[in-house]
Amino acid sequence: MKVRSAEAIARRAAKRGRTTEEQMALDRSEDRKRQKEKARGAAGEASSSAGVQTTGAPAGGDKGGGAEMVGGGVGGGGGGGGGGSLPAGLGQPLSAGRVDPAGMARLSACRGLVSEAQADELVQWEEAQRYPLAAEAVGVHVMARETQLREIVASCEGSWGEAVPRLYYHADREVAAESYTLSHGRWGISANLAADALPGDLPARAGDGVAAAATDTRGRARRLHRVAALNLPERPSSQGEHWTISHDKGMTWNTWLRFKMKAIFEFSVRAHWAELQETEWYVYVDDDTYVLWKPLLELLRRYDSRAAHYFGRPLHEAGYPLFVGGGAGIVLSRAAARQIIALKDAEVCDPLSLKWAERVHSGGDAWLGDCAESAGVHTDMEFGFYPQPPVSNLFHLFADAVAFHGVENHAAMHSALRANGTAAAFDPRCVPVFADHKYSCLPHFIIGGVPKAGTTSLYKYLLEHPDVLPAADKELTFWGNFFSPKRRPSRDDVMGDYLPKFPKISPSDFKVTGEATPGYLYCLTCPTYILKYMPKVRLIFTLRDPVPRAYSEYLNKAADRTVVRYLNKRIDNKMEKDLSDAAPPFSALVADVAKTMASCGSPNRTFSMMDEYSDEMEEAGCYVNPFVGEGRYVRYLKLWLGMVPRRQLLLLNFDSWTASAEAAQEAMGRVAAFLQLAPFSFRVDEAHNTHANRSVHVDRDAASDADAIKGQSVEAQLPRRDRCVLRDFFAPYNAALAGLLAQHGYEPMTEAW
Repeated sequence: MKVRSAEAIARRAAKRGRTTEEQMALDRSEDRKRQKEKARGAAGEASSSAGVQTTGAPAGGDKGGGAEMVGGGVGGGGGGGGGGSLPAGLGQPLSAGRVDPAGMARLSACRGLVSEAQADELVQWEEAQRYPLAAEAVGVHVMARETQLREIVASCEGSWGEAVPRLYYHADREVAAESYTLSHGRWGISANLAADALPGDLPARAGDGVAAAATDTRGRARRLHRVAALNLPERPSSQGEHWTISHDKGMTWNTWLRFKMKAIFEFSVRAHWAELQETEWYVYVDDDTYVLWKPLLELLRRYDSRAAHYFGRPLHEAGYPLFVGGGAGIVLSRAAARQIIALKDAEVCDPLSLKWAERVHSGGDAWLGDCAESAGVHTDMEFGFYPQPPVSNLFHLFADAVAFHGVENHAAMHSALRANGTAAAFDPRCVPVFADHKYSCLPHFIIGGVPKAGTTSLYKYLLEHPDVLPAADKELTFWGNFFSPKRRPSRDDVMGDYLPKFPKISPSDFKVTGEATPGYLYCLTCPTYILKYMPKVRLIFTLRDPVPRAYSEYLNKAADRTVVRYLNKRIDNKMEKDLSDAAPPFSALVADVAKTMASCGSPNRTFSMMDEYSDEMEEAGCYVNPFVGEGRYVRYLKLWLGMVPRRQLLLLNFDSWTASAEAAQEAMGRVAAFLQLAPFSFRVDEAHNTHANRSVHVDRDAASDADAIKGQSVEAQLPRRDRCVLRDFFAPYNAALAGLLAQHGYEPMTEAW
C-alpha cells in the first residue's frame, strides 16, 4: 500500500475540492483495488509456474516489509547469513503479510497448504537466513531523566546494561557535568562507565588512529558505556520531574522532548567519536525500559542495515503518518538514519513547528516519525516491543520480547528474568493490574448487600485477619447503588477514582483487600461492570428476613434524620440534602404498602426508588417505600446469579449466622475459606453499626454487645398488624427466592422468614 504524507493528502484534497478525510477514504479505496488486482495476477503466475518464485525481500522474510510471498516462500533475496535456496515442492501461493516467517510456515501447515515436514524445513531454512552483525555495531541510547541521572546509570549498569557493548546515557550538558567529567566540544562525552573499563579508557575521534584497544585482557569485546552531553534549550534552575521550560518561544514539556530527541538523534549519527562511526543500528529507549539484549541482537540480524528500516511499537494518529512510539524502543538502521539526518534542518523537522499544537502525539517519538516519513523512511511492524512488563511468572508468554517499557526497578526485573519466573512468582490469588509503572493486585472481594444485614460487622471482622487490609473506607459506592443503579464507569474512572482507594498490594506479597457497599445488589449495571474490570473478584451477599430488615433500616434512617429525603428519592431525581425530624411513623409506611397491595394487583408490578417504572404503574399506585422495596431480593439477585460464576459468589443468611457466637464463628470460617485466607479465630462478640451505635467507617469504631442485641428482637417491636401486612407482601417474593436459590444450588434460607 502506498504511504502518503499528511501534506500530500491535504494538497490533493484541496486541488480536487474535497476534505482531507474524503481524500484519505478515496485513496484507501484505490489502494485496495490495486492490491486485489496484484494478488490476482500473482496467483495466476504462481499456478502456471513449475518452479519456485520469490520476491526480493530481505533475508529472513523481513517482517516489517509486508512483502507478498509467492510459492510458500518466507523471504528471499541475497545476502543471508545461512544462504541456501527455498525448499522445493511448494507450488501454492501464500501471503505472509505481517506474520512472523516461522509462524507463517506453521499457519500454512494448519491450513493444509504445506505438509508438516515442509513446514519444518521452511522453519529451519528461515532460521538460517541471517545477516552478519557484530554486537559492537549496535548502539543503544537511553533518554535519561536529568533529575535522576546517576540513579538511572547505576540501575541500568547493574542489570540489562551488563550485556550491551555500546550504551549511551543522554542528558543535558549542564546536569551531566555536575556528576561526570566530560570532553570539550560540541559532542561532549564521559569516560567509560562500564565495570570492565580500562584505565584511561577515553573516547577517540574518527580518523585519529588512537582508539583504545577493541578487546580486554581476556580477548572479549570491550563494553563502552558513556554519558553523552546534549546542548538543550535553557530552562530554570529549579529542576522538577518535568521541567517547566523557560524559553522565548514558550516551550511545553513535549516541545522539550522533541528538542531532546533531535539532539540524541544527531549525536548518535553525527558525533565524530570512532566508536559511533561503526554503528549499523541505532536503538533509542526510555530510562524505564528494560532491554533484552540477545533477543534484540537476534532480531536485528534478520534485517539488512544497508536498507532503510524503522521499527518498534507502531502508533497511529488519524490524519498523520504512522510512527514508532518511544519508550519500549525505536530502532533505525544506518541507511534510515542517514536518510533522516539529511532533513534535520528542514521545516518538517522543526521542533517548534505550529503543527505540534494540533497533534495528540507531540513528543520526541512523533517528531522522529514525521522526519522519517518526509525522508521516505516508512514504519515497519515488529512485535517484541512491549509498553509494559509482564508479572514475573508470565515471562513465558512473551517469548518474542526484546524490550519492556515501564520498568521502574531494573534490578527486580533482572532477578525475575534470571529466575525464569520461579523465584518471584506472584500469588495465584492476585489479579495483576499495571499502573504507575508497576504491578499491583486488584481488590479481592466485594460485600455487595444487603443494608442492615451485617455487612459492616462482616467487614470489621475480616479486618481482624492479618492478611486482610482495609480500603480507604468500607462503603465506596463506586459501581452504583440504589441512588445510581445504572452507572457505567470507564477504565479511566476505575484506574483514577476506584483503585487508588485500595492499598497497593505486590503480586509477590499478596494481601486480601476489598470493600462493602450494601447497595450494589440493587444496581442493574454493577455485575456487568464489576466483572468487566475485576473478572475474578469474589462477591459476598448477606440476606436477612425482609420484615425486621425493613424496620431496622427505618430506625437507622430515623437516627440519621434522613427518612424524608429517602422517601422522596426516585430513579430520575437527585437525593435531597436537607435533614428532617418530620419522619412519618413506620406504621404509616406499612399502611401505604397495604394500599399498594390492594390497588396494584400484582406484587411483580411494584417499584421503589431504585426501579424503572411506567406512568401506568405510578397511576395504579404500585410504588412501595424503599425500606420495604429493598426486601424484594429475588428481583435483583436473579441478575447476579445469572452472571457471576458460582465459585465467585457466597450467600449468607444473616438470621442464621447471628444466632450465636458459634454460628458467627462458623460463618466467618466459610468467608475466610471463600476468600482463600488461612484459618483464623475471629472476635465476633460485637455487632457493628446498629441504630443505637452508628458508624460504617473503617477508622471509627461503633459497636454494640452482640449478646445484648440478640435479646432485643426488632420484629417484636412491630405491632402484629404491621407484621402481618409485610409478611403477606413478601410471601411471593420469598417463594420465588427459594426457587431461585434451589435452581443455582444454594442452601435454602427462607423457611423461617
